[in-house]
Amino acid sequence: MPELPDLTVFAENLGKRVTKKMIRSVTCGRNLRLNVSPRELAESLQDQVIEGVERWGKEIRFLLGNGKILHVHLMLTGGFVITGKPDKVPFPQLVIGFEDDTSLVVTDEKAMAMAALDPEKAEASPDALAVTVDELKRLISRFPKAKAKAFLIDQKVMRGIGNAYADEILWEARISPLSLMGKLTPQTIEVLAEKIPAVLQWAIVSIKERNPGITAGEIRDFLQVHNPSRKTSPTGRPIIKEKIAQKTTYYTDEQKLYV
Repeated sequence: MPELPDLTVFAENLGKRVTKKMIRSVTCGRNLRLNVSPRELAESLQDQVIEGVERWGKEIRFLLGNGKILHVHLMLTGGFVITGKPDKVPFPQLVIGFEDDTSLVVTDEKAMAMAALDPEKAEASPDALAVTVDELKRLISRFPKAKAKAFLIDQKVMRGIGNAYADEILWEARISPLSLMGKLTPQTIEVLAEKIPAVLQWAIVSIKERNPGITAGEIRDFLQVHNPSRKTSPTGRPIIKEKIAQKTTYYTDEQKLYV
């Protein structure tokens, strides 16, 4: 599933290619999960200009000229394709046609992608890139019994981190994914607050270096522990693979257990 670094790059690249384009047609696949009817979506988007594209947690938001916002969640296997031949794109779930005869296609072979027009507003958890030490302490005080891995991937705690980058962040902070958040020391919390944005920003740069124009898929070959091709961490310790919080988790014995 694309995570914060992937989606940040997707949003930047989509913004460069679709901002200021006018929408002429909207076609929904029969399996697209929507919060409105396909007809309402089409009527809201047609003849509107896309004013901007941004990442919102683990979603992409398209800002329209009429003030409406289209949210797209790619789920496990979704991606974006910009093409002049939308009929050649496999597994189309949503096709947005522009006046220049190009189209933005949301493709997803598992048909799990979701779209929402002006979703109901709820109090949003903080974005992972913006979490401060004080904010992290506040979040830990709310979920002191949460295990570190589960804490980081819970979008109700903070938005944007998924399975892969939770492992990378915890390895960098040398915190076991099995640690209880309420048992972390103040110094460890400060380290974690530093590593969260540092790892995510490092990943954004790494993805851009490997595929500057990417709008679909995941690049994971540079990851240091959440990487099936690696047997040891960069420090030479064996990588342990285990199911934690119902996720395949990679970590090492360098990471301290706080219980």
